[in-house]
Amino acid sequence: MDRNKRGRGIVSEINITPFTDVVLVLLIIFMVITPLIFENNVKITLPSARTRETREQPVKIVVQVTEAGDYYVDSNKFSFTNRADMARFASLLASRRTPESTLIVRGDKNCKYDLIMQVVDLARTANFKRVLLAGEQGRKK
Repeated sequence: MDRNKRGRGIVSEINITPFTDVVLVLLIIFMVITPLIFENNVKITLPSARTRETREQPVKIVVQVTEAGDYYVDSNKFSFTNRADMARFASLLASRRTPESTLIVRGDKNCKYDLIMQVVDLARTANFKRVLLAGEQGRKK
C-alpha cells in the first residue's frame, strides 16, 4: 500500500522545457518576419558602391526615387511635375528635420541624375546637415 501512495503523489515540479521550446520558436519567427513587415513596398534597384559608411547614423527620413521619376517618403508619393507636390515635399522635409537628423536618398540606378539633385537641393533648402546617397556594396572589379 505504501508503494502505491508514493508513486501517485503530487508532482511539486514544473517542467518548463515545452514552454521554453515554444518561446524560442516564436522568437525565431518574429526575428524572421519583422524585417519583412517594415520593408518598403517600393521596388528599386540600388547602384553598387565599393565603400560603405561604417558608423551608425540616426536615420530620420529616407527618400526613394524610382526609375520612373516618382519620389517616396514613407508611403507618401510625390511627383515633381507640378509645383504643389514639390512644395508639399519641401514642407515634409522641413517638418521632420531635427539638428541631428540625416536624409538618405535611395535612388534607382537607372533614374536620371537630375532627380537625385532635386532632392539634395530641397534637403539643403530645409537645412539638413547630412545627406547620404544609398547604394549596395558591390564586388570590386
